[in-house]
Amino acid sequence: MKRLVLLLLIAGLAAGGYYGYRHLHASGEQAQASAAPAARVAVPVEVAAVEVMAVSEEVEALGTLAADESVVIAPEIAGRVVALGFREGEPVRAGQALVRLDTAILDAELKQAQADLGLARDTAERLRALVQRGSGTQVALDEAVAKLASSEARVQLAKAKLAQSTILAPFNGVVGLRSVGVGDYVPVGKQLITLTSIDPIKIDFRVPEIYLSRLKVGQPVQMRVDAVPDRKFTGQIFAIDPVVDVNGRAIRLRANIPNADLALKPGLFARLAITVDQRPNAIVVPEMAVVPDAVGKMVYVVDNGKARRVSVELGKRLPGKVEIVSGLKPDMQIITAGQMRLRDGSAIAIKDKVVQTSQL
Repeated sequence: MKRLVLLLLIAGLAAGGYYGYRHLHASGEQAQASAAPAARVAVPVEVAAVEVMAVSEEVEALGTLAADESVVIAPEIAGRVVALGFREGEPVRAGQALVRLDTAILDAELKQAQADLGLARDTAERLRALVQRGSGTQVALDEAVAKLASSEARVQLAKAKLAQSTILAPFNGVVGLRSVGVGDYVPVGKQLITLTSIDPIKIDFRVPEIYLSRLKVGQPVQMRVDAVPDRKFTGQIFAIDPVVDVNGRAIRLRANIPNADLALKPGLFARLAITVDQRPNAIVVPEMAVVPDAVGKMVYVVDNGKARRVSVELGKRLPGKVEIVSGLKPDMQIITAGQMRLRDGSAIAIKDKVVQTSQL
């Protein structure tokens, strides 16, 4: 009886062990079966092609517009104003008569000087003839010649004063507001009007000295002014100061801007952009494709259905895009969305296409 009970007990233990082994083995197979598909599920991402485009590197600067030429019109002789040949704020041409002074006294002085010149010339000719015949003295002839030269000088002086009675525009420009009227008596040097040439118009600005080797005469500049916000003006550098400012460590430059419609005025504040470098085949990617890491910046590229991590060096930033100086090639495809779930070698799914591969 005891032997039978012992046999039954051994048989029960053996059966229970076999059952437990089968159960654990089945559970392990089920776990492996469920884990295998999970290991092969790809991360959904959005991709874009690397873009190749022209990129210009610019330096920004601030400046103030100035007239190309500007002079104060003032008389060189005193007199009474009899006529004005301009309208305030309007353009005038070079040589145009701006102000005329009364010439009555100047005309009389010129006539008197011309009469004295005629008498001095006749006297000198008679004395020269007498000296040639031996009946005149050389001293008298010399005095007559000197008086003739003095008379000629007085005539020239009278003509110069008469010419100064009409003030002419020295160059093409725009007349400012006048401070004189017809009938006014003006002394020598009184400021009557200003004449300003603003086509082209000049602008002085400064840039840091580190750009000295990349600046040259003839370089294009782009300019905007707050007074004309809807327009962009283009000009070029025509002068570079040979001396660097030791206080601000900056270079002083001067550019001219075409201003045919006279929309720009001296004194306006302006913002400039100077093109210092142009790269016609620059690699550009969407800004969202760049991911920061511990060492710098990186981008995920598509490589045979997987995400491959590539370190990049950034260049110029554009609206919504960024230039890649090194790390990418023009034929690469980059990942623009879904990078937070990726690591180097992760399987990816582009749109509805799922790439079934296992992670490395």
